[in-house]
Amino acid sequence: MSRRRKIKKPKRNARRTMIVEGKLMKNKRGFGFVCPDDGADIFVSGRDMNGAMNGDIVRVKSRENHRRRGAFEGNIIKIVERSCKYVIGHLIVQRGLYLVNPINKNNDHIMISKHNLSSAKPGDIVKAKIIRYPKGDYIAEGRIKRIVARAGDKDQFILSQMADYNVKPHFSNRVINDADEIANRVKTVPSHGRKDYRALMTVTIDGADSKDFDDAISVRKLDNGNYELLVHIADVAEYVREGSSLDKEALSRGNSVYLPDRVIPMLPERLSNGECSLNPDVERLTISCAMEIDDEGHVVNYDISESIIKSNYRLIYDDVSDMLENNNEEQIKKYFDAYPMLTDASELYHILSSRRKRDGSLDFDLPESRIILNEDGEPIDVILSNRRVANRLIEEFMLAANRTVAEHYFWAKKPFAYRVHEKPDTLKMMELKEFLMNLGFCLNGKSDSIKTKELSNILTMLDGKPEEALVSRVMIRTMQKAYYSSECLGHYGLAFKYYCHFTSPIRRYADLLVHRTIKNQIHAGEFISDGTGYNAFLEEACKHISETERNAMELERKVTKHYQVIYMRNHIGSEFDGVVSGVKSHGIYVELENTIEGFVSIDLLGNRYIVDEKTYSAIDEISGSVITLGQSIRIRVIDASPEDGYIDFDIV
Repeated sequence: MSRRRKIKKPKRNARRTMIVEGKLMKNKRGFGFVCPDDGADIFVSGRDMNGAMNGDIVRVKSRENHRRRGAFEGNIIKIVERSCKYVIGHLIVQRGLYLVNPINKNNDHIMISKHNLSSAKPGDIVKAKIIRYPKGDYIAEGRIKRIVARAGDKDQFILSQMADYNVKPHFSNRVINDADEIANRVKTVPSHGRKDYRALMTVTIDGADSKDFDDAISVRKLDNGNYELLVHIADVAEYVREGSSLDKEALSRGNSVYLPDRVIPMLPERLSNGECSLNPDVERLTISCAMEIDDEGHVVNYDISESIIKSNYRLIYDDVSDMLENNNEEQIKKYFDAYPMLTDASELYHILSSRRKRDGSLDFDLPESRIILNEDGEPIDVILSNRRVANRLIEEFMLAANRTVAEHYFWAKKPFAYRVHEKPDTLKMMELKEFLMNLGFCLNGKSDSIKTKELSNILTMLDGKPEEALVSRVMIRTMQKAYYSSECLGHYGLAFKYYCHFTSPIRRYADLLVHRTIKNQIHAGEFISDGTGYNAFLEEACKHISETERNAMELERKVTKHYQVIYMRNHIGSEFDGVVSGVKSHGIYVELENTIEGFVSIDLLGNRYIVDEKTYSAIDEISGSVITLGQSIRIRVIDASPEDGYIDFDIV
């Protein structure tokens, strides 16, 4: 787990210079920016790096009267902490020298002497440990630690990206053996001291190809007109104990990673798909959040407890949606005893959804896609994924449970891992206000105090209109990224004062932390070791799993893009309909109906066009015609490069 240094505040001296400490973010062209926690970024040219590498914490002297690329210019005077210890890349030979050409083009080349090659050969993807950092005119030197993928391996790209984001493809033998031992030990499920929900109609609802079922639901209508919603979550903390080899491995990984061709689980499959998974017709240990909910969507009573369940059915989203949306007789007959519960669940879903909408929760309903691969692992289609009523129902029930658990432990004043989404940056909100004003919408109040409900109201007014997708995209770009924290700072996008992740402990370590807090309160200290030490651990763990989540999302994005580029390479010359999804000074981005995004260079538009990034538009100076964000447009595919990860379009 990386430890983050506290960034020093800028100091000024009589010569109007600033000494700033921050993280160096290098560009593949050699220059970079030092990004302090507080204050403007500092531009650093390639000649002023003084041996610093991408990601290092550095001290830079900034000159206020020198500006480059819109930022103050400075030179690095001290490397405070080396961040770059390993480099992932292709082993190449140039002028008789062995070099590692990094996957991340913002990183520097590493020289490898012949006696440090191990068994690596040119063309292999390798992981190199830096043994000597750059100094003067000398580049960094390294030693090959392992071969990630051999030259010609069809999985070379994916394996290299996984290594670059520190996502491990396999578990160690020790971790696998520990998982097997636990799985064998819990064949007989102990029910003593647990709420017994085995007689209650209980189902899991997931995708057709899902294998790890960590949540199940039970719903029933009460005599007083209220609803009882029970969200049962696999009791992973019962098996994965704090400090064990399994726990350390799960923390290191932080979360499962879902790629188009594989899943890299947080826990070994013997647990994630086996003993912890809420498979049908088998008894499973769970933690249940039982909520009584009135007809306005308010939780009027709740109970959080250890429990035992026996799922009646493993249901699929599309089958449940067919029953609830289309009254599919075949599916209703097949699941006749679960159908009454599902209709009650549908009623409750609409109640909860309506309440959330009234409270101002944002719901950006942008399309998502799925890549279809053939038997050889090649992409043959990219199709839209439907968020139907069953998908939304489960999402709504999980939100209710997460919210209830978070509020309970906030008032219990226990160390806790919250899911936090802070309000947007003031400058970005000012830009959003200006953009919406140009469309005829007014956001009331100062930019630093805009309520989520105002944004939600605008989306409601635009529901089904052409501008809806445009405004949704701009709002999304205004939002900050959510993260985990030991502080309860609320969730801006959901308009929740209290929120956590409780419902997926098989695939997220954050949820496992929450479960340990629950079990620790029940068992008076058995599941968390030292109280004072745990607070410090929790803070560091939240930072770490926030980072692993970001890495997983970026990895998923890159690998998905890679498959999309391969798919579009087979469609060069074809025409498609799309919408403008981005406007930049160098051109426009266009997203197709299947969510694949490509780029139209400003050179292809012609030098008549002037780009205005504030209004997300490109204006033809001669004709006055405008290309703007969200506009429908027809394109032709002119190039696609899997090696460089780009797709180029031209406007038809």
